Amino acid sequence: MEIKSSWQEMDKEKNLLLKGDIKKGMHLKKEDVIRKLNKRLAWKIAFTAIFTPFYFLAIIIVASLIGKALFAFIGLFHILGLVFFIRQYRIAKAFDPSQMSVKQVLQGYLENIHKTVRLEERAGLFLYPFAGSAGYVFSLSQAGKMNEAMGNPEIWIILLVTLLIITPLAHYLAKWLNKKTFKSYTDLLEMRLAQLDEN
Repeated sequence: MEIKSSWQEMDKEKNLLLKGDIKKGMHLKKEDVIRKLNKRLAWKIAFTAIFTPFYFLAIIIVASLIGKALFAFIGLFHILGLVFFIRQYRIAKAFDPSQMSVKQVLQGYLENIHKTVRLEERAGLFLYPFAGSAGYVFSLSQAGKMNEAMGNPEIWIILLVTLLIITPLAHYLAKWLNKKTFKSYTDLLEMRLAQLDEN
C-alpha cells in the first residue's frame, strides 16, 4: 500500500478533530507529508553547504592564530554536519513502501527524523561557544585590538559571560526552529501510526 494512498484515506476520516498546524497539514496539495519532510531535510543540507565556505574564508581574513584555529574547527565541524545531513537524507529517501509495510515505513521514517533533529541540537549546543568565540576574536582582530585583548582579563570575562547567555538562547532558538519546521508533519505521521496500531 503506497504512502500517498494512505494519506488520502486519512483525508476521508471526518471524525478526526484536527487543529492548528496539523489541520493545515491535512490539506497539503500534490505532495504528501513525507515529501515535505524530505524537502526540509534538503534545506538543512543546502544551508549547511552555503554557509560552510564562509568559515574557511574567515580563516584567510582573520589575522589571529586563535581566530584561524576557531574558524578551522567550526568549518570542519560543519563539513561533518553536511555529511551527517546527507546521510540522514539518503536514509529518509530509502524507505520503500513497495518493500515494507506502511507501519514499518512510518516507524523508520519517524526514528530517522527524530534522530536527525536530536543530534543536530546536541551538536549545536557544543558548537555555539566556539562560534561565539570565533566571532568575538574576529571582531577584535579586525579592529586591531587582539594584542591588547590578550593581556586584558576583563575582555575575556566579558566573552565568557556573553557565551553563557548566548549559548542557551541559541540552543532554544534552534529547538524552536526545528519544532516549526518538522513538528506539524511528524505529528501527522505519529497520528497515522497510532491509527495503524489500533487496527
